[in-house]
Amino acid sequence: MSKLINNSNFKEDNSHNQKAYEFINKHLPSTYVDLTISCILKKGHMAPPKALIRNVRNRTIFRNDILLALVEVAHENKLAVERIKLLTS
Repeated sequence: MSKLINNSNFKEDNSHNQKAYEFINKHLPSTYVDLTISCILKKGHMAPPKALIRNVRNRTIFRNDILLALVEVAHENKLAVERIKLLTS
């Protein structure tokens, strides 16, 4: 039986997903589920179950459309926080 070589130079093909999850971890509000559902409904898609959104957020299930909606909600929250900081300073 041959030995498998561990390639430490392996670069993940889905590095954009890693960046998306890092962005979500920093900027997603705690009330993200309903905001994500409304974002998906604006695009004309059917509303997914709340548990599915939580599973995508926790990396249990992978769905690009829900991940995109989570990133959009996080981006809107980031802009709102920056605007609040700007107006209160």
